[in-house]
Amino acid sequence: MSSTPLKLQLAVLTAFGLLTGCGGKHSNTMFPSVEISQLSSTKEVAAYEGGKVTGAEFNRFLAVEGFLNPDAPLNDTSYRKELLRRLVMQKILIAHLETSDRVQKQVEDMWKQIKRSYDEDTRKQGYEVLHIRSSDVTNQLTNQFKLEEYFRKQITSDKLSAYYKRIENNVTRVSFTQLTLPTLHDADAVAAELQKGTSLQDGQKKFADLHTISKIENADNLKLSSLSSSFIDILKKQHIGESSEPIKMGKAYYILILKQKDKKTESEVKEEMMNELVLNGINRYIQDELPKLHVTFHLR
Repeated sequence: MSSTPLKLQLAVLTAFGLLTGCGGKHSNTMFPSVEISQLSSTKEVAAYEGGKVTGAEFNRFLAVEGFLNPDAPLNDTSYRKELLRRLVMQKILIAHLETSDRVQKQVEDMWKQIKRSYDEDTRKQGYEVLHIRSSDVTNQLTNQFKLEEYFRKQITSDKLSAYYKRIENNVTRVSFTQLTLPTLHDADAVAAELQKGTSLQDGQKKFADLHTISKIENADNLKLSSLSSSFIDILKKQHIGESSEPIKMGKAYYILILKQKDKKTESEVKEEMMNELVLNGINRYIQDELPKLHVTFHLR
């Protein structure tokens, strides 16, 4: 009975530390046991304005996470406290939300992926080890997707466009030739020749006797954001085939010849941006809003 740990890229679920795993096939899935003796008998592990979280409720939350992510350190105190904060947030925000058709479809799709990753015997083993039922998994997935939907609705088109401007350099890849020159005089001479239309090969021959160009390097398919700010400023404005003015960095001068530029459009990265903004919204809520609700935690 082979199974593959779930490896899913869902905004809210990854935010909660769920559904992660390693690639490749594993002969056995070892589900973690949850130390439930103290949790199950605790009437209250957290309280907030208008509600509370019981030990049994939190234990079920932990157990479902163990089913979705067998590598989760469920018995680690710091890990539990972080999850408890997220559970409190979830209960507060989705208390009056309906389960939309979109959420229902997401839950159904998730179960399809679970069944592709865990065969029937493996799923049964997980339920037995963790003392849960398939309905517990369904309920928790539904709550998680409802929470994601709540934060998605806060994201306007203006917010998406503003975020796209912030990450443009991350979604742009460039290929270029980099010439290294020892002095400004040499750099100016080479730049002038290239900008007149002289090819790099002919330029090399022309300056070969003077050893003007000390190094020629090709950089291929690099993320624009990974480069120095001086290079970014130049390459963002350059057109294919153009050579730059000399750029001074340290004791050397550089000339860049742009070969290729590939920038993803806002629509192409919309879903990725939505996921990032959902995660940002979750983190901001936990940091800024939970403290205002007088939440108290009683988890040891």
